[in-house]
Amino acid sequence: MSRDRLLEKIWDDQAFVDDNTLNVYITRVRKKLSQLEVEQALQTIRGQGYRLVPNWGENE
Repeated sequence: MSRDRLLEKIWDDQAFVDDNTLNVYITRVRKKLSQLEVEQALQTIRGQGYRLVPNWGENE
């Protein structure tokens, strides 16, 4: 999903959201996933956006 689409879907009612805000939230999501032992599920696609790879539960 592109960064622009994420910004639009999450903060569509706000006139301006700092571009860094999305970076902060992505970092927080990655940290929460890591605490659940879900590694590398949220991937950055350079120049495009992000990809969620459902890899949890594979080692169970």
